[in-house]
Amino acid sequence: MRSFFRFGLVVTAVGAVGTFFPANANACGGFFCNSAQPANQVNQAAEGIVFADNGDGTTTAVIQIQYQGPTQNFSWLLPISSVPKSDADIGIASNLALQRLQAATNPLYTLTVRVEGTCGELRSGGSGCGAASADSAPANAPRGVTIDPSHPEVVVEATGVVGAFEWTVISLDKTLSDPAVAAESWLKKNGYDVPSSAPALLGPYLKQGLFLLALRLTKDADSGSIRPIVLTYAGAPSIPIKLTAVAANDDMGVLAWILGPSRAVPKNYLSLELNEARINWFNAPSNYNSVVIEAADDAGGQGFVTELAGPTSALSRTIWTTLDESNWSTLNQTSGSSTGSAFFQQAFQLFGQWDGFWDATRAVVTLADGQSFDSLKACPSCYSIQLSPQDYLKQLASQVIEPVKRVQQLIDAHPRITRLYTTLSADEMTLDPLFGFNPDLPNVSNLHNAQRVIACSPNVSQFSAPWRIELPQGGVVWGSADQAASGVWPSELSTLPPNRTIARAAESGEGKVIEDNSATIESQLAHYNSGKSSAAEEGGGCTTGRGRAAGAWLAVALVGGTLIGRRRRMQSR
Repeated sequence: MRSFFRFGLVVTAVGAVGTFFPANANACGGFFCNSAQPANQVNQAAEGIVFADNGDGTTTAVIQIQYQGPTQNFSWLLPISSVPKSDADIGIASNLALQRLQAATNPLYTLTVRVEGTCGELRSGGSGCGAASADSAPANAPRGVTIDPSHPEVVVEATGVVGAFEWTVISLDKTLSDPAVAAESWLKKNGYDVPSSAPALLGPYLKQGLFLLALRLTKDADSGSIRPIVLTYAGAPSIPIKLTAVAANDDMGVLAWILGPSRAVPKNYLSLELNEARINWFNAPSNYNSVVIEAADDAGGQGFVTELAGPTSALSRTIWTTLDESNWSTLNQTSGSSTGSAFFQQAFQLFGQWDGFWDATRAVVTLADGQSFDSLKACPSCYSIQLSPQDYLKQLASQVIEPVKRVQQLIDAHPRITRLYTTLSADEMTLDPLFGFNPDLPNVSNLHNAQRVIACSPNVSQFSAPWRIELPQGGVVWGSADQAASGVWPSELSTLPPNRTIARAAESGEGKVIEDNSATIESQLAHYNSGKSSAAEEGGGCTTGRGRAAGAWLAVALVGGTLIGRRRRMQSR
């Protein structure tokens, strides 16, 4: 039987929200930056998950839950292949931990500037090219199989509480013609909010004999209590993406980190190598995601970009840092000498922005009459509170500290990490991605560096000289100073293929290249650059060579016209 877990069928969600905070986009307009221009860190808002292959036939998954809406309507349904047997099989992680993991593994696009030749002096009045200056959680209930007399076809396999979640695992009578209907009836009777589309989506998984994990928030929890779930299950990494279609936005991002013995590969999705000429090297976050969307569409909506593959040693002390350890040690050392209010204030200064902090505080704090917990959250320094520092430490450890450490420990326990990213719309979620490992494939760096060469001559200043960018994949893109000043990537390059190559990976060997666009890209870049390089040799300024390049741009558009209709063509491969 194939083993699955899913991101989560989040019920009554107002809309999907980004898993992580967006990064600031740093563009370096003009040439007033350092020679090594600021890195353009790509940061997607995406469904996030960490898989860890445990080497014993089980997988541990850290699953990000995304929800907006009333807490009383929150339910989360997850088909799983095995029942949690102990507290070690189900737990909570930290949103902060996943934010740090994403920041540490995001693709980075940087430009190193080199001046070629000797430029003329800048005349007064500016460059004339518009160059701009770059300025303790309750213990789980005893496990035991129970049967609801009103629903004898539903077996409660296990129940418990983890973090702010109450959870139950049920199984369905395998002889039922439609087990999803029985599951829906039981869930509604037991207070879970279930959408009308749930039976149709859950049915195929329940007919395979999978168990159903149902989670909801405890009585006093709020939406800020929603944390990533850590779940260990029997089977290999796999995403039943078909279930996500119920609440998917168009071109929803799916971001997976896979930990294991070697580089991970999608077994039944295609592997995509982006065409770097399509990336805006002045401001990569401005168009990176749109390039991935086009690349995924070019593969029929079923392909992953490998954004990183390498040793986990590079992430040592990245999720749980040396500073975190020092701060936590300091808090422990002062617990015996601080009053309740003073200890709370110190904890708030060190860990008040971490998820789980307010759940831990709610569990131990005593407020004066007339004071509300919401008021304390709004102004932590405004109130005198009573609490036991030792009890508070235990709650902080279980709800704030350990969830972060757990992700670091999971990473440290595996030699390799692979980061895979794609985008899908609901109509493309027809195939559940499966992942395996290939020890024959090389590492993939998330660091991309190109050289920006400023083509100087005595007739132009450095601020108005044309430039070329030498791409890591090979190939050159020429442009003018006004394009660099505005941070705009040449729009004519949008007709180039979004993928350099499309391949089907295997668990050994190099895999099979299905489409290689290298020659097409080289040809189209040659057309685009025609006239621009000679203009540089002639010492032209910002607008030099545009007339000569106009015919070349038309040629690119005509060649690019052959790209129409490619998206669905890949589905037959």
